[in-house]
Amino acid sequence: MPENIAIVSLDDLKVLLAENEIKNEVWDTEQAANYLRLAVSTVKRQAAKGTIPAVKIGDKWKFSSIALYEFVRGNQKQNGGRNDEKNLVSSIGGRSADKC
Repeated sequence: MPENIAIVSLDDLKVLLAENEIKNEVWDTEQAANYLRLAVSTVKRQAAKGTIPAVKIGDKWKFSSIALYEFVRGNQKQNGGRNDEKNLVSSIGGRSADKC
């Protein structure tokens, strides 16, 4: 009989699996904007406000791929499971990349 049994929520399990599938990489602003499907100017502005998880090193913003994944996932939960570009853009007060 197994000695190590853990009870976890399905959401926690999904995050754990996703974290193992997504490499934890450091992205620049353009990569983050591409992932979030937002304009680079929006990503910079929201990073400066602290809305999007980021760290400023010198004059450049850096983003963790896992932190951005969790940011999008949190946004999805706030929007009743919907994770579309319109909801993400409206939640952070930005413009989509298509509108630039």
